[in-house]
Amino acid sequence: MEEKELYLLITRYLSNTTSTEENEVLADWLAADKKNEQTFEEIKLIWLGYQRSADAESMNALDRLHSRIAAEQPALAPARWHRFNRYITAAAAVIVIAAGWFAFESLRAEGSAIYLSVNTTSGQKKKLTLEDGTKVILGPESSLSYPKSFDDANRKVSITGEAFFEVSKNPHRPFIVQTAAMNVQVLGTHFNISAGKSDAVNTVSLFEGKVRVKLKDEQSEEYMLKPGQELSVNRHTQRVFQDQLDSASVLGWLNNVLIFKNEELGEVAPRIEKMYGVKIVFTDQATADTKLYAMFNNQALTEVMNTICASGTLAYHREGNKIYIKSKSYKEKSTSTL
Repeated sequence: MEEKELYLLITRYLSNTTSTEENEVLADWLAADKKNEQTFEEIKLIWLGYQRSADAESMNALDRLHSRIAAEQPALAPARWHRFNRYITAAAAVIVIAAGWFAFESLRAEGSAIYLSVNTTSGQKKKLTLEDGTKVILGPESSLSYPKSFDDANRKVSITGEAFFEVSKNPHRPFIVQTAAMNVQVLGTHFNISAGKSDAVNTVSLFEGKVRVKLKDEQSEEYMLKPGQELSVNRHTQRVFQDQLDSASVLGWLNNVLIFKNEELGEVAPRIEKMYGVKIVFTDQATADTKLYAMFNNQALTEVMNTICASGTLAYHREGNKIYIKSKSYKEKSTSTL
C-alpha cells in the first residue's frame, strides 16, 4: 500500500467511514511494526487537532512526522532528496485535506475544539482528570484522545487499549467512549474498557450505573448493560457476547494482579508483557500451549516466572527485556558437518 493510500485509509478510519475489511488491513499494518503505531498516533493528533486555521499542536505533530520520516531515510543525492521532500510535503497535505473533507460536518458542529492525546508504554499506567471531573486510569500500551474542553451537547473521547472510567454525572451531556468496534454512552458511571490495537475483541465491563452500547458496523443495534455485566464484540465478525463479569479479572491490571484460569501460556503472555514491559518468546508451540492456573498479586516478574516454571516442565532465561521460555524436554536442532 502506497503512503498516500495509507494516510487516506487512516483518516477515513478516524472519521468512522471504513469497512470491516479496511479495519482489518489497518490493524495488520499497525501490528507489523512499532513505528507504524507511532505514525498512526501522529496522524491522529493532526486529525483531531485540525481546524480551518490549524492549531499549533497539530502543526507541531505534522512537523514531527515530517522530521522523523526524513531522519529514517538513508543518505540521498540532492536531486533525489528534493523529490522525496516534495513527496512528503504532498503526503502531509493529503492528511490535512482528507481531514478537512471528512471532518467538515463534525468540525462545524464542534467548533474549534482542541484535542489532547495521552499515551502509555508497556508497564506504565497514567491517571488523569478530564475537564468535566471525569477520572480515568489509562492502562499499559494504551492511548486516550479527548477535547481540552467538552462542548454543550456531549462529552466524547476515544480509547485504544485499556482504561477504567469514573464518569462525572451530567444528565444533559452524555459521555461517549469510542473504540474500534463500538460506542459506549453513559451519563455517570464506573466502567472498564478493553480495546487493544491487536485485540480481536473489544469489551466494556460495567460496575456502577448504566451504559448503552452501539456497534460501529450496526448503528441500529443497541445493548443496555446493568452493573455486574460485560459486553464483548469481535470486531472482525461482529459477534456479540454478554455475560456476568469477574471483577477480580477485569480490574486486575489496576493493582498489578494477574489471574489465569486454566489458560494457555501463549494466550496470557501479552498480559504479562504489558504489565512488566517485557517480550516473551517461546521455543515451540507445545510450550505456548502449556495450561496455566495461577494468581499473582503485585509480585515481581522474577517471582511470576519462577512460579510459572515451578512445575518442573518449563525453564526460562532472560536477555534484556526478552524472556525465553522452553520445555525441558525440548531438544534444540543440531547441525553436523562432514
